[in-house]
Order: sequence, then structure tokens, then C-alpha cells
Amino acid sequence: MYNLEYHQLEERIHNLLNLIEVYKFAIVTQNRKKAQHKIDIEHFISQELSSFSDVSMQRFSLPHYNYYQFLVKHSNHPIEELTIGNTIKYIEAIQRHLLDIHKTLSNFL
Repeated sequence: MYNLEYHQLEERIHNLLNLIEVYKFAIVTQNRKKAQHKIDIEHFISQELSSFSDVSMQRFSLPHYNYYQFLVKHSNHPIEELTIGNTIKYIEAIQRHLLDIHKTLSNFL
């Protein structure tokens, strides 16, 4: 059962990474739907936070806690669009943070 929770967390991290990558691509290509992609990320983060509020904090593992902290941080400070080069670096830093959480998670799997 516990492995199932880790696999579900891994899937959720991948989904968020994919949404962020689509948003980053929309910024680079100046896609007209980039605002919608940003809204999708914010909506996904809010859904994730609400799903975490249903679970007791005592059941969190280190990867769950790190992911939760990531969500709280980016819920309070959503991704902002800066100049193109700076925005890409900023988004890549966010992606690296998520990949670090995934790396910690992979130790548990």
C-alpha cells in the first residue's frame, strides 16, 4: 500500500512537470495560450494542496513533505513571466527543484 502512495506521488510530480514544460514552451514560442497554461498550473497546484489537506500530516514521508512544501511555496508565489531569458531560467530552476524531490522519491521506490 505504501508503495502505491509513492507511485501516485511520482505520477503527480510528472503531471506537474509536464504542465510546467508546456508553459515554458508556450513562453518560448509566444503561444497565444500561454496564459491558459499558467492557469492550468495554478489550478493543478490548488487541487494538489486540497488533496493534501485531506491527509494527515503524520502520514507524510520526506518526499511527500518536500512536495507539499513546494506546492505551498508556489501557491503563495505563482510563476511569473519575466523577460524571456530570465523566465526560462526561473522555470528551469523550478523544474530542477521538482526533479530533486523526484530523486528523493526514487530512493523510496
